[in-house]
Amino acid sequence: MLLALLLVLSLCSEALFSESSSITIQYRVWEEQPVGTQVGRLVDDLRQRDEGGPLEDFQVVEHGKALPFSVSTRDGAVSTQGRLDREELCRGSDLCEVAFSVLYRKSGAVKCLRVHVEVMDLNDHSPSFPSPLQEVEISETASLRMRLPLDRAVDPDAGPNGLQTYSLSVNQHFALDVTVAHGGTKQAELVVIKELDREVQASFDLTLMAWDKGNPPRSGSTLIRVNIQDSNDNSPTFEDNTPTVELPEDTARGTTIINLRATDPDQGANGEVEYSLSKHTRTEVQRFFYVDPQSGAVSLRAPLDYEAQAFYEVIIQARDHGPNAIPTHCKLHIKLRDVNDNAPRIHMIWTPPNSPMATVLEGAVEDTFLALVMVSDADSGENGKVSAHIQQGSGPFHLKQIHGNNYMIVTNGSLDREKVMEYNITILAQDYGDPPLSCVKHLPVRVLDENDNAPVFSTSIYKTTFKENNVAGYHALEVQAHDVDLDLSGRVSYFIHNSDDVETNTQSFSIHPTSGVISIQRPLDYEESHTYSFIVGAVDHGHPPLTSTATVQVDIEDVNDNYPVIKEPKPRKGVASLSVPVNADKGEIVTELGNDIEETSTALPTNHLVREGFVGFLASTIKAEDPDSGLNGELQYLITDGNNYGLFWLDQATGQLFVNTTNATELIGKTYKFDIAVSDMGTPSLATKVTLEVTFINLKDHLKNSSPGNRGQLSHTMMMAICLGATCLLLLLTIALVTTFCRPEKRDNRAYNCRQAESTYTRHPRRPQKNIRKSDIQLIPVIRGRKDEPPDDDSEAQPLAPPPVMPDDHQADRQYTLAPSVMNTSFHSQGYPEGDATQPVTHHCRTLRKPGNIELDGTLPLMPATSYQTLQKPRNPSSSSSVSHLSSLKCQTHPEGEEAVSPSARSQAMLRRPKNSEGGGAQDAEHRQMLQNLVRLSMAAFGDAIELSSASPEVQQISQLLSLLRQGQLQPRPNFRGNKYSHRRSV
Repeated sequence: MLLALLLVLSLCSEALFSESSSITIQYRVWEEQPVGTQVGRLVDDLRQRDEGGPLEDFQVVEHGKALPFSVSTRDGAVSTQGRLDREELCRGSDLCEVAFSVLYRKSGAVKCLRVHVEVMDLNDHSPSFPSPLQEVEISETASLRMRLPLDRAVDPDAGPNGLQTYSLSVNQHFALDVTVAHGGTKQAELVVIKELDREVQASFDLTLMAWDKGNPPRSGSTLIRVNIQDSNDNSPTFEDNTPTVELPEDTARGTTIINLRATDPDQGANGEVEYSLSKHTRTEVQRFFYVDPQSGAVSLRAPLDYEAQAFYEVIIQARDHGPNAIPTHCKLHIKLRDVNDNAPRIHMIWTPPNSPMATVLEGAVEDTFLALVMVSDADSGENGKVSAHIQQGSGPFHLKQIHGNNYMIVTNGSLDREKVMEYNITILAQDYGDPPLSCVKHLPVRVLDENDNAPVFSTSIYKTTFKENNVAGYHALEVQAHDVDLDLSGRVSYFIHNSDDVETNTQSFSIHPTSGVISIQRPLDYEESHTYSFIVGAVDHGHPPLTSTATVQVDIEDVNDNYPVIKEPKPRKGVASLSVPVNADKGEIVTELGNDIEETSTALPTNHLVREGFVGFLASTIKAEDPDSGLNGELQYLITDGNNYGLFWLDQATGQLFVNTTNATELIGKTYKFDIAVSDMGTPSLATKVTLEVTFINLKDHLKNSSPGNRGQLSHTMMMAICLGATCLLLLLTIALVTTFCRPEKRDNRAYNCRQAESTYTRHPRRPQKNIRKSDIQLIPVIRGRKDEPPDDDSEAQPLAPPPVMPDDHQADRQYTLAPSVMNTSFHSQGYPEGDATQPVTHHCRTLRKPGNIELDGTLPLMPATSYQTLQKPRNPSSSSSVSHLSSLKCQTHPEGEEAVSPSARSQAMLRRPKNSEGGGAQDAEHRQMLQNLVRLSMAAFGDAIELSSASPEVQQISQLLSLLRQGQLQPRPNFRGNKYSHRRSV
């Protein structure tokens, strides 16, 4: 058994029909597979066809009979439900294919596909004969080539595994001939090939075998016993051995199909012919036809059905009544002609399958799947061709062909459940027969509700008015919203929008979530707010929930619930004290302006006719407030008790208090008490009573007590602020002093001054006994020359500017000038022509002289371009043009002893002295010795702080030392004589 062999072949077949195409997936599977064998997975095959999105909810559409396959809902796995037996599924058919439709969801939309499963045949059956023994009779006088039909073998397998051929055992008298009948059936017949002689052999036993071409081939056998009968001269003979008749399938029962005729030339009983159905005619065919034994008329015994079987083969035999009669056979072929006797049939499947009617969401998009419609017609040809459509007036639906006679009902418009809740789709299917037959079927459709309608309030603004001081839980008003959706989508709940706006205080209100009744959570005060406005919302319970809003405006009516409050004079424990200043000189009452008495305050006497018969002074004004509004907030002032003598009168409207006297001096020092009442004009009226204590005082005493000297005391807060400021100021001053005195002294980066260092060192307790003499300090000039030979005549050099006038004694002394060391590159490499130095150049520098004849001034003298002589020639001529950071000692001679500033691009400090033309060689040696001494002295003073190349000329070493000293990069060693305290300044 090839149980492990499973062939799954997926083929893509897209058939185009009218407006759309469908997906057809084909599989192959061997028969005899066990239960649960997986044939294929629809998900995988759909993915191979670039079907994107989620694929789910696979469902088989059953049509009539049960399918031998099941499809899983999750991934569309096609599996066997039982043992597959191809012979049971497709008996008599070479191709066994099971086709069914499958519904599935792709991204929420319902789709349909066709699945074809071909059940391939296994050679699991052998050919078999109806009986293991067949007896055949033949006359000994039978002619050669006479044929005797034999029983057929049956093999339920198909194709090569079915019946293919027959074989006969070897003999001399009979041969085997295999003929192919209509429909491909194979018929075996014995053919006489040698004369028979009963006296020689009365019977023959032959073995007939039937073979298929399976792998391995199978076979079946039967025993053929041929009995040789004694001579009967003639057998009946049919006029037509293979007649063919065509009948309409609606031929009535009892109708004679054909009259067969057979003749026998014998006389008497040997010539009488009798007709009958041969035993070789299949049993299921024998029940449809009848042969009259005497006349040979073939009639219809049962109604025929083209759709069940379109062709019949009836074997009829004729036999005479003589002894040893040999029958003759005739094969009658009957073809049925199709008649349009079957009306189309409509089969519909919708989702969900258990629902009594199809359903669709009202918000479904166009081309949303509704139901699968399968139309069939049992007729063939034009009679079996069917067209289907939806009748007008069925709603926004369309019949979409997907494959053959399979259609989908889809939407082709928008649906609104609130307008139409149900539809009744009428489907008409009609064939092309003559006359055409049709079928009508109705499909009820219910539109499912979607949450597509938000709740709607009865009005956009709700207003209500009630009085303040309401009880907690007071029902102010009721809002109502209606939602036309169903179930949860139509159930409405109410809520109040919380707002961050201060003016919109919603904490005092609540709304019932289902009834919409707005309640007041606490008593409201008109004086706190006159009106309230907030937003209420209505939300349904659909998915997603929809919301609408409305505005609620609550107006509060004022209630006289506040007593007047006396502000001035401020009462304490029911008594309000009032001091009235009196001008003793004039006898008038003085009314103060403002609450405080300033230095420039003016007392205004008031003496006028207050009312008829009352002349007095304005003493003060009683000020009171009532937070109520309207009449509830209007106040009136009354004296209720204690004004027995009519000394005081109170204006009811303004609260002004008047004293009825013409001379108030006599009231100084007296105190009067009387009761006043401040009442509003509400209903009922509320009044505040207080005892007013009026004291008359002398204006002078009052002004003295209220003078700025008495009022000039600082408050406690002001004193604290002043103390805090003073503390911060002292703290900042302390920090500044500490920073100033504790800061380390800056290092002195000035150039080293040996004379200053010596004077500082003299105060050191461990100073050595040896003193530095003037002879220990040597100033060494640097003489620089040009590459070109100097001119012999020094008198040709002219000064750039008139030299300064100097005393004669100073002219005789040797002069040295110290200039900065930064030089122009052209200064070393070229001379100065006589005509170039036309403008004076002033250089700010210092002039050093020996004790007694060395002085400091601020400028260098201008010198003409004279010849120079270098102590050592440069190794490379180009070095004379490089930038030098050296200090040079130059010497020159002027005929008149005058010095001039040399033109230069940069300032340069030099030690100069007049040039002496005599004894040049001795001077050079002396200069070189001086430079060497100065180098050794510097190395001893600075130690490891400097590194000088011994290969460099002394002039360059001294120039480096001077440059480093000027820049402050060198400090003398502390342990060197005269240098330890050189960084301190002398006192």
